Amino acid sequence: MENVVRYALDGSIATINIDNPPVNALSVAVRRGLLDALERAREDGCEAVLLSCDGRTFIAGADITEFGKPPASPSLPEVVKELERFPKPVFVALHGNVLGGGLEVAMAAHYRGIVPGTKLGLPEVKLGLIPGAGGTQRLPRLVGAETALEMMTTGKPITAEEALRLGLTDVLLEGAGKEDALRWVLNSLGNDARPRPTAACKVPSQPPVEFFDEYRKRIAQKTRGQIAPEIVVELVELAMQVPVSDGQLVERERFLQCRESPQSAALRHVFFAERATSRASGIPADTPSRSVDGVAVIGAGTMGRGIAMAFANAGLPVCIVESNQERLEQGLEAIGKSYATSVRRGRLDASEVASRMACLVGTTDYEDIADVDLVVEAVFEDLDVKKEVFRKLDDICKPGCVLATNTSYLDVNEIAAATGRPENVIGAHFFSPAHVMKLLEVVRGEGTAPEVVQTFMKLAKSIGKLPVPVGVCNGFVGNRMLRPYARQAQLLLLEVGTPEPIDRAMESWGMAMGPLAVGDLAGLDISYRSRLAQGIKPHSLREYAVADALVEMDRLGQKSGAGYYRYDGYKRSRQVDERTIELILRVGTEWGVPQRSIEESELIDRLLLALINEGAAILRERIAARPSDIDVIYLNGYGFPSWRGGPMFQADQLGLDLVLDKLAHLKKATGDTCWDADPLLVELAERGEALSTLNQA
Repeated sequence: MENVVRYALDGSIATINIDNPPVNALSVAVRRGLLDALERAREDGCEAVLLSCDGRTFIAGADITEFGKPPASPSLPEVVKELERFPKPVFVALHGNVLGGGLEVAMAAHYRGIVPGTKLGLPEVKLGLIPGAGGTQRLPRLVGAETALEMMTTGKPITAEEALRLGLTDVLLEGAGKEDALRWVLNSLGNDARPRPTAACKVPSQPPVEFFDEYRKRIAQKTRGQIAPEIVVELVELAMQVPVSDGQLVERERFLQCRESPQSAALRHVFFAERATSRASGIPADTPSRSVDGVAVIGAGTMGRGIAMAFANAGLPVCIVESNQERLEQGLEAIGKSYATSVRRGRLDASEVASRMACLVGTTDYEDIADVDLVVEAVFEDLDVKKEVFRKLDDICKPGCVLATNTSYLDVNEIAAATGRPENVIGAHFFSPAHVMKLLEVVRGEGTAPEVVQTFMKLAKSIGKLPVPVGVCNGFVGNRMLRPYARQAQLLLLEVGTPEPIDRAMESWGMAMGPLAVGDLAGLDISYRSRLAQGIKPHSLREYAVADALVEMDRLGQKSGAGYYRYDGYKRSRQVDERTIELILRVGTEWGVPQRSIEESELIDRLLLALINEGAAILRERIAARPSDIDVIYLNGYGFPSWRGGPMFQADQLGLDLVLDKLAHLKKATGDTCWDADPLLVELAERGEALSTLNQA
């Protein structure tokens, strides 16, 4: 059994223990070991089997090292089948996480005991997959169709208490020790426990005829374009009609269909990409980090409040610094209101809010933060203002204090140069709302010390963020790529004459929002002010002419009720506005841009290729270490669909030769030099390599 599965006979009870750290994943060795152990239990004539796992958790899913490899025998369905049809009662003791194949194994057992604090779930949809070892057929028999659908289409786990209430488990165990589990087994045998295969359970009462059609419509709205959730609905409906053995045959076909799909390939790419971001380029894993026991946040505006809440939510004491008492009080009051909203919506209870608010204090005196370990500056996005703040921090903060600037665009090296300790300065580009959004671009300046990078990466993970290390340039990775993407949206707007086809194309493709709708959400005045700060005069560039005019008409987007679209006052649902259409026509005429009908495929190509080409330049300049880092940023910060894998993954899916052909076609059609292929794409294509082969970490 290769030492990952241990078998023993404890009296008349056959005990099978899985010990495959760290998460007891269902590797081929575990699967073989389970079958061997069941065969030995048969030969020994045991009265019952007890299956448990060593370590911190029960089986937490598949072995990720087997992803993308040819399947190895025995398969998990084979193991599940043997477990369920064992002639003596099979008990499982569940603790930690019981996920994916782990829950499928548990459901094949005859009795399920669970330790409080355990989480159970079937998260396969998050990898573009479905349960492939009977999960879609057994779960509805235990918890009913609606709960089974909710668990499998969202991938969200449930608690031990919920599992017991739903009938997914049978009893709460006092502890995770073997003695507790054996006591439960012996008591059950004393009560005449017999084999109780889930496959023999009666199907719960049939849902109403219209239930599955309505659920399909609902799930289609939530998971636009994804195939796995729709297949789950099909299979749960099937479970209501046929025996488990018949349903599993269809389930296996659908599982293989999903496994071979581009969507699953993309989501598996994302799975590994998000884990790779923790490795900062050129910094050894054993680089020490500094302890951070106290934090200061400079500024109580929208970003400052969100950043302070992110730290307070993790239990870190935070001191908020503002320029005057009125602004400070307004900021703290806004935080209190935000927490109150969370209580009202059931996300937090009053005691949790009290605990988090207790972590927050405010001051108008920089001297009060002299002893903190980390300062995050979150003042107005102006280089001179930020440099002045850092001069103050340099004078006041203790040696070794990490000084972070929350900037979206500005030069971290210039900000660091305002201090006498550039080695302690780092960029921290939080995404708004900062207490909600996971993504955090960690910007490493020329002089930033490795241990400062290590400290901030570690701290970011401890407060629930997904940190991605990046280099210094205007806009770093995410916002730098956003510029050519937004530019294409503006140029297309003049050609098409209305925003709706552009947004509809990208949303149908899978983006959370189209580029023009995003502009309305963010506020058109923000980018307008940014252009002014860069010295770009209003109406001086064709690509910003419509946006400039809208701002000057006080059409700022959702917050003013109109921008590219018109919005109603309650739901803010968008509607095409004739005034915008007239404006686009007028501006297009002034710039000599004729309107034309553009195929959806061209709209998508121009927007996607703008991202890909700029991403390649970022890699060539080593602003990002890995193509997958760029993908993680766009997936988590810009609404890129996870099942598309990210812009750089999409480039490889298209093939770099095709990417170059498309860029050349657009250059010929438009004459725009923005379509000159980045040299990195050309070099890789000539070598017959993909972007995924590039790793500069």
